[in-house]
Amino acid sequence: MQIEDFWKALESDAAAGKTGASGWLIRLTQPAAGCPLFVGLELATKRRAVLLRLPSASVPTRRHWPRCKGLEPLAVSIGGSAHFGVALKEVRFADVFTALAEDLVRRVSDAGDSAAQARAFLGQLARWQKFLSASFEGLSEESQRGLWGELYFLREHLLSTIGAAAVHSWKGGERAHQDFQFESCAVEVKTTLAKQPQVVRITSERQLDDSAWDALFLNVIALDVRDGSGEILPDMVGSLRNKLGSDAAALEQFEDELLAIGYHDAHAARYADRGYTVRAVGFFRVGKKFPSLVEADMPPGVGDANYALSVAACEPFRVQPKVVETTVAASPKPNFKRKNRA
Repeated sequence: MQIEDFWKALESDAAAGKTGASGWLIRLTQPAAGCPLFVGLELATKRRAVLLRLPSASVPTRRHWPRCKGLEPLAVSIGGSAHFGVALKEVRFADVFTALAEDLVRRVSDAGDSAAQARAFLGQLARWQKFLSASFEGLSEESQRGLWGELYFLREHLLSTIGAAAVHSWKGGERAHQDFQFESCAVEVKTTLAKQPQVVRITSERQLDDSAWDALFLNVIALDVRDGSGEILPDMVGSLRNKLGSDAAALEQFEDELLAIGYHDAHAARYADRGYTVRAVGFFRVGKKFPSLVEADMPPGVGDANYALSVAACEPFRVQPKVVETTVAASPKPNFKRKNRA
């Protein structure tokens, strides 16, 4: 059964007048896995919840509970056993909450002992907290386009060059100054719908500052947007999941970055009517005399630069895609073992 089916069954039991221990109806999500993760229904409020049965000593203290928009972390005793979990406060978050529950089942089931399960549960709640804070209604049109462009660069230019390790260079959800960062080089990706003259928006004096890098590149992707044709964002995401499917660590990192950006499959239908086709792709090496504002150029007391950059003005700095790919391939690769960010 799917998570949603479990909740519907519990709601049907509640409607039939069934009662549960301590005012809860609960059902184990994966009986064969030996993981004490339950879906639950609070009878007094009819709230849905996901609950992890833990030894009392392993229940996280309140100061470690994340604040999640539309959700409520809670600790309850059911049948004499301690449970830590999260409940749905607002019905409008129901589809997102189902996706969260499925994610929790997957991540917690992979954890070892009760302490590791509690850390995994909290870690995923923290990631979903960022998602809910960023975009519980889904991404704006501009954000959809920007994400599509970053994923296009990842798929078309990085995976074929350095393989799945490329995912660990993607910083889209981390508010980094550049979208892709390696040990010695970086790439900033910009999309534009403009015809001629084309412009892209630079949102920081650090974005095109090459002082920290041996090489910094700007990738400009000119797009057409069409309803009913082109490649939609969910299909772009799906194609990358397929390519990363054999590397569990890279795929998990990819999913974490999507979540941090504000993308989740729960909103996929909202993106299904907006397709993108690539009109032109340009790569430019940022360096001396490149048309940009950088931190060193700013007078005292001035910062947070945001300006329009003419793509035509970048033409003297154009390089072939192979130059970018070769530079990335030559950059030292750090050890990308997955970090425990719980």
